[in-house]
Amino acid sequence: MVFLIFLFFKLAIHFESVAWAQVVDDPIDGAIEKHSKDSNEHPGSIPTISLPEVTVSAQTAPSEPTILPTSRQISSYGPEMNIIEIPRDIRPVSQEEMKTVMALTVNDLAAFSPSINPTQATGNIVSEPVIRGLPGTVFRNGMLVGFSSGGNWGPLMNMMAYDSLDIVTGPVSIIFGPQEFAGGYVNELTKQPYFDRFHGNASYTFGMYGDSFWNVDLGGPVGKTKKAAFRIDYFGQDGYAPFNYYDGAYMQREAFYLAFSAHPWENLWIDCNGEVDLNNFVPYAGLNRPTAALIHDGLYQTGSWIGSIGPTGAFIPGHVTPPPSGGYVIDFGPEVPISGRNNIFNSPLNFTLQTYGVFQPIIRLEINDRLRIVNNLMIEYFRTEIGQPVPMDTWAFLPYGYNVADRLEVITTLEDNKIKQLIDSGMAFRFLSDLEYFGTWHGPANQVDMTRPFSGGQDDPPLVSYATAVAYGNPFLTDIPIPGFPGGFFNVDNFLSTQCRFFEISPFFQDQIQIGNKFSMLFGGRMDFYHVDASPPDGTPAILLEPFEPYDRTQLTAILPQLTFSSTYRPFPWMSLYATGFFGQTTAQSQFGAFAPEFTGSYYHQLNELEEIGVKCNLLNNRLFLALSVYNQTGFVPAFVLPSGITPTVSATVRGFQIQGSYQPSKHWWINFGYNHIDGFENWASDPTGPTVNQPYSTRVAALYHLPVDPIVSLAPGLYPFPGFPSNYANWMATYKMDNGFGISLWVIAETGQWLGFNYALRTPSWYTLNGRLFYTAKRWEASLWIYNLTNNHYWLAGGAGFTSAASLDYDYAALQMPFWIQATLQIFF
Repeated sequence: MVFLIFLFFKLAIHFESVAWAQVVDDPIDGAIEKHSKDSNEHPGSIPTISLPEVTVSAQTAPSEPTILPTSRQISSYGPEMNIIEIPRDIRPVSQEEMKTVMALTVNDLAAFSPSINPTQATGNIVSEPVIRGLPGTVFRNGMLVGFSSGGNWGPLMNMMAYDSLDIVTGPVSIIFGPQEFAGGYVNELTKQPYFDRFHGNASYTFGMYGDSFWNVDLGGPVGKTKKAAFRIDYFGQDGYAPFNYYDGAYMQREAFYLAFSAHPWENLWIDCNGEVDLNNFVPYAGLNRPTAALIHDGLYQTGSWIGSIGPTGAFIPGHVTPPPSGGYVIDFGPEVPISGRNNIFNSPLNFTLQTYGVFQPIIRLEINDRLRIVNNLMIEYFRTEIGQPVPMDTWAFLPYGYNVADRLEVITTLEDNKIKQLIDSGMAFRFLSDLEYFGTWHGPANQVDMTRPFSGGQDDPPLVSYATAVAYGNPFLTDIPIPGFPGGFFNVDNFLSTQCRFFEISPFFQDQIQIGNKFSMLFGGRMDFYHVDASPPDGTPAILLEPFEPYDRTQLTAILPQLTFSSTYRPFPWMSLYATGFFGQTTAQSQFGAFAPEFTGSYYHQLNELEEIGVKCNLLNNRLFLALSVYNQTGFVPAFVLPSGITPTVSATVRGFQIQGSYQPSKHWWINFGYNHIDGFENWASDPTGPTVNQPYSTRVAALYHLPVDPIVSLAPGLYPFPGFPSNYANWMATYKMDNGFGISLWVIAETGQWLGFNYALRTPSWYTLNGRLFYTAKRWEASLWIYNLTNNHYWLAGGAGFTSAASLDYDYAALQMPFWIQATLQIFF
């Protein structure tokens, strides 16, 4: 591989010498309206387009390409401001940067920001990024993308539909409005139409392990007046190496995106976008029975499932489901080598299907230079079926989910002598209706020996009948058939299954006050009024509605306040010092982001606080941007809870410091870098118990001391640092482009090890990956070669991140990550 890179540069230098006069323009960020007809960009250029108010406002295209965050206005924290004026850490990600790493999944965002770290989600794909150790909420042009909970289970992001992204740390802004306790949020800025002329490109990507996907992106003006324009994007996928590499895992996707914009009058803009996504996949879940020998030496602890521990503590031979605090009895054997391509979900009975649709019209009316009105409407539909009967007995089914949200903003600019105000106020409305089924309380994995063939009905625990559940002392452990989902079962009173409808009305107000050239303040407030109607889902047996305690329909109204205050001081034009605070309330969530009937009033009033100070610098004549922040955030995260349990959320704190920067001395090369040190812990000190886990010790300990696996026990109250989470994370990315079209990109991500389990006895090693891209861009085509994990580093991630309930399974799963692999793309412009 080193020889290939050397040869590439030899060819590049040769072409540089014989074709120095040939200049190939790079894509330039800027508003397409500002491009003239005689633009000398190659037809494949994809400028960054702005959306009214929710993204970048139109601005004059810069004289040369730039990835510096100071190069454009940002509207992911309110009305447009320069990044140096915003009292939060924000990382804009350009189209060029997304293309550098070929971003397709949430974990790919880890290459751009030290706030995001790659995360495994046992049996699922992460649908929202992990930001500062917590779930990150996703927005689409400023509107909440629904149906996710704790970063899981929601619709997959379609990176091909975005012009750029903004990654914002800390609680969600007053304007956008929070949904859950979040360490930050990502604002997707979708592709916008071309108004100057027709543009189009098509690409095909192929690589190792059956890697195969394609994309067509085209659009242009409508009519001679060019007051309207369209954009169409189609993305298809029939294989992706980070899935196909592992036994039984696969990814198939089709995504259709359409945007239409009109500018009928000088003061009116109408932007619409819509998308339909069809996803079919089986994720990689990793290997079960993680031990030190497995992680360091690739040696797997063997042993056959021979029985279980019953309610009285006695051994029961055969394959039966034990009660909580029981567990499975294994006849342990030796430790033997095992392939890292093994996947605990390698079964034809496992599947995940998603159907997602969204339509978003945005209207902006400019009354005068000081007054604008913006209305942002988004309508979503989501349906998903998740079957994981082997070896876990886990099912999730969302037959329907409808989410309608609208926000009306009035944006006013006031000036009086040396005081300038930018006021954003208005009203947001949301309506959601969905039906959710979820069953997984006895979803273990350690009863399976992965060195032997296993299949449904042999290695997954039997279903639990009502009579068995009563014998276990908890009727809500009953597995209930899911209506319309043959072979699927669910549980109730588990804070996840629900049939819910709710309305939310939210007035908000944010005022940025600029006093002279050096000092500014920002304060804002929001009040979320909820009216919730939640019932046990259809199919719940009447006998479970009031067996020993009431379990029935819940109707309630809740009022959740949010307040923020920030001050910024600019001792020099190139420096800003800021301090910011946030105080508000968020809610607990059901499996797909609604509310369960067992939620009491306290679950609608969970505190969320942030204190942060930072400094931002714009140095070297706008060539170097640096940002440093120190932060402390507290709130509530989801916890694993048995049906009829009492603690589905727990107080958590994350704190640390972060530095990130961008340097671009010329159009030929640029560098991004970042580092984050973070501590996160759950506070169970005031709860009746500590965290509930499937297994409190490693399987090697179980083998040595003849203990059962997956007994499901609750630990003692106390403070528990996040398992499955690194305390240090760093990223670095660089690109060099020559005038003759050749270029190279390199990027590194690195993190310290992760604890597996809440007893902190087993830890994965620290790791890094070095990745690269070689490319050549001509006027009508471009070729790229991506090289991932160039040094073939051997590294692991825990089965579930610390803030998620999946962390309870960290002694059931660990995931060996991808080795060296490559993929290539040929793209044509027309």
